[in-house]
Amino acid sequence: MDASAEYDFEAADKSLRHYLRALWDREFKLHPCEKPLTQIRPFISELGIHLPRQYRSHQGQLVKDLYRAAAAHAAAHQAYSLTTFERKKLKPLQLAIIGLLEDARVELLAIKAMPGLRKLWLSFFDARLIEDTGSEGIGVESLLLRLAHALLDPAREDDNPWVMKGRRLFTEFQQQGGDSEKLREIGSLLGNDIGQSRVQFNAKAYVVEPLYRDDNLFLWDSDAPEEETRLQEQAPSSTEDAPQSTPNNNENAEEDQRFRPQAVANANPDDENGSNDNPLTYPEWDMRTGHYRPHWCSIIEQTVPVGDAAPLRARLTQYKALSTKLAQLMQARKIGQPVRLRGEPDGDDFELDALIAAQIALRSGAMPELRVHRKQRLQKRDLSILVLLDLSESTNAVAGDASVLALIREASILLGAAIEQTGDRFAIHGFRSNGRHEVNYLRFKEFNQAFDEAALGRLATVQGALSTRMGAAIRHASYCMRGCRTEQRLILVLTDGEPHDIDVFHPEVLLQDAARAVERSTAAGTPVFCVSVDAKADGYIRRIFGPHGYLVIDKLEQLPQRLPELYLRLTA
Repeated sequence: MDASAEYDFEAADKSLRHYLRALWDREFKLHPCEKPLTQIRPFISELGIHLPRQYRSHQGQLVKDLYRAAAAHAAAHQAYSLTTFERKKLKPLQLAIIGLLEDARVELLAIKAMPGLRKLWLSFFDARLIEDTGSEGIGVESLLLRLAHALLDPAREDDNPWVMKGRRLFTEFQQQGGDSEKLREIGSLLGNDIGQSRVQFNAKAYVVEPLYRDDNLFLWDSDAPEEETRLQEQAPSSTEDAPQSTPNNNENAEEDQRFRPQAVANANPDDENGSNDNPLTYPEWDMRTGHYRPHWCSIIEQTVPVGDAAPLRARLTQYKALSTKLAQLMQARKIGQPVRLRGEPDGDDFELDALIAAQIALRSGAMPELRVHRKQRLQKRDLSILVLLDLSESTNAVAGDASVLALIREASILLGAAIEQTGDRFAIHGFRSNGRHEVNYLRFKEFNQAFDEAALGRLATVQGALSTRMGAAIRHASYCMRGCRTEQRLILVLTDGEPHDIDVFHPEVLLQDAARAVERSTAAGTPVFCVSVDAKADGYIRRIFGPHGYLVIDKLEQLPQRLPELYLRLTA
């Protein structure tokens, strides 16, 4: 590994002290963060400036610049943030906005004295993550990042009304000389504007952006709750893809919040929306920080109404000959390969090595091992497969005489009908998303349910909608599979495009998260294979599922026939 890739606080400490002394002509006390793995944001205390021991998301010159940017920003706070704010009745979102405005204030003061700092700090704003987003469907985190960018870069144009208002109020604040009470008033006003739009803000999951900025805890009086001002990410662990449910005081809470594979849906049947009131949450990989964001995505399991199964039953009748042929092939595969068993108490033949060992034991006066036979048996296949359908809006696109969703649905029922005749365990689930707080997970058939009219009726009613947050769906599907006590487990994803969602504006973010989800599921014993009907999928799908973990079908009408054939190949 390149030595520059190992650049950390210890390597940066001395040069940073010289750097800050040259900028401000004074000494600054620098310390490494106490928690080397989990503390990935700087913070300021009475002892001085605390910097992460290591930035794993950057290497080479970039990580050196990141340490300089973080140290210079924290030093600007120590030089110019001379008063603390009173929390009083401010909401968490207002706290975040006021901290952002104070960040901009001290940075602009520092830039006025040392103009070169603007270029250093701006280098850590990735414009690709926040450009061309329009004004609808934007998350709070994105708006805050856009406002921070607009305040630091006077040349940047942003047509979002909320960002434009924030920049105008901040400019007026600067022209009036600016005091802390006025800054607090602006932050409260901007927070109320977002509150009226009813956009959710998760204070405990929010992390100050960009990466070089500190957590702003020191700006607030001592009455401010730490969890609302210092927000730390957690390092990945062996259970990083397990659901992270909100604690419950009920003594049976842990059991209540566990996923039960036997249920059709973990939802309240009396809920008009058919959604779970206590959704499970999963982490999501943040490629910019190199860490997981804990409790980031909420899985909402939805009940699916049973519709008219006649159209799908008619399609199965059309495929009856093909389905029977596939079932026969699958049944033949179930016979398996011969396996030689050694050390058996009885069998077809003696095991020479075991006989020699027994003779040695007898001559030594010891009790010999009596398992000296060997025999052959046919290996029995023990398999569970979960078919995971992409149900996003794009699947409504028409391909030939049918929509993509219709072809995906036909392929899944043909495969299901063939598997049903073999006795293998299988389930059919689906997913779609409306931002990270609403990843909908739909269940059409469970492992212990028959592939009957009810299952077909549920499949018949579903329509494509919303977006494709694939990583969260794969994590939940993988967690479902942990309840299957079979030797082999497999998740088969059917999709028509790359991961995307309304609150993420750079495709690389969700792509890398999906790749992490596939990697973790495979490591947990459940490989993930993808069948894509996107003719342009090769450019991104290989990065998610690996070189041997996917198949692209260019001719969509071939999907119903190709999918069962693929199943035979995967389970051979």
